[in-house]
Amino acid sequence: MFAIVKDGAIQQVAPSVQRLFSYTVPEGAGFSSMLEFMVKKNVVEVVNAERKNEEYYFVTPGDLTLVGGTPTQQYTNNAKEMGDKTDEDGITSYGLKTSKTAQVKGIANSLLTKTDWVVIRKAERDVDIPSATATYRAAVITECARLEAAIAGAADVDALAVVMGAQNWPKES
Repeated sequence: MFAIVKDGAIQQVAPSVQRLFSYTVPEGAGFSSMLEFMVKKNVVEVVNAERKNEEYYFVTPGDLTLVGGTPTQQYTNNAKEMGDKTDEDGITSYGLKTSKTAQVKGIANSLLTKTDWVVIRKAERDVDIPSATATYRAAVITECARLEAAIAGAADVDALAVVMGAQNWPKES
């Protein structure tokens, strides 16, 4: 997005320079021609202010303002609910902690499913579980428990995002 900035104010905004002026760079002209044109006409690219991760925040576009002479798209970032909420009709809306815990358990389940047959074989036919498989499964369970505890202990959405970004699932051997 581009804006014309004149006399300390945003005059006009458009998704492209061409839309601002119905201007097309002459054929054969290089990037410098467009750059020269933009400088001459006070055209500046619009930058985005802080826009938080929509997985953890409701993000709403705000006003376009000048920040240090640069046109800047503002955003309102409202944190999503961490905990579950039950309304007066008994309908529960699950918060981030519940959904992230379910996500982590789903990953663990998916990883363990690949070697479940070895555990079943042990139960049905008393065939030993290879030590590498037992070690891998124990590491998956340990990581899942670590993440569940960290999710439960996260004080806010930013802390929760850090927890979810620090997953350390073992590699299958």
